[in-house]
Amino acid sequence: MFHVKPIVLSDVSKGFALFLLFVFLGCGIARVTPQIPDYLLVPNGKELIGTQPLNAFVFENNPTKIPIEQYLSDKFKTDNYSQKEYWVTVDKDKYKIIIYDYSEFEKYFGSANYAVMNEYPDNAKKGDLRKFIAISVINSYNEDCLSDRSLFQNTTVKYLKKLKDEYYNQ
Repeated sequence: MFHVKPIVLSDVSKGFALFLLFVFLGCGIARVTPQIPDYLLVPNGKELIGTQPLNAFVFENNPTKIPIEQYLSDKFKTDNYSQKEYWVTVDKDKYKIIIYDYSEFEKYFGSANYAVMNEYPDNAKKGDLRKFIAISVINSYNEDCLSDRSLFQNTTVKYLKKLKDEYYNQ
């Protein structure tokens, strides 16, 4: 009639060991995400007409400060807090600063790719809840000034680092 094979303890223990191995390998391996202690130059940003994807100057946001767009609007004396592009002059050369909003940052860089170094309590935050700020810079000839091949990279990075420090110390 029916033939029933008895369950042997070794079969159960083999199955359990395989299950544990699957769980540990599937869930136990964590991906390492880099922290941004000062800033990073990151490729694959926005594409402008006739250019390769721009590089971006990325740094951690301080949500206890006003949003970067509001700070830049006050600094450059504009009345538009939602403005994302500003022309500046550095050493007699004109540069366009391009700010990435939250959705653009997620599209081009992804905040999950970086780890936050500084956590702030919710009651200390002032409204800008994004974790990171990204800025791209082009010159008046539409060249990426943060590219490794750009002659303007040093000047641009120094200017953006100074701008970031001013924003933090406001």
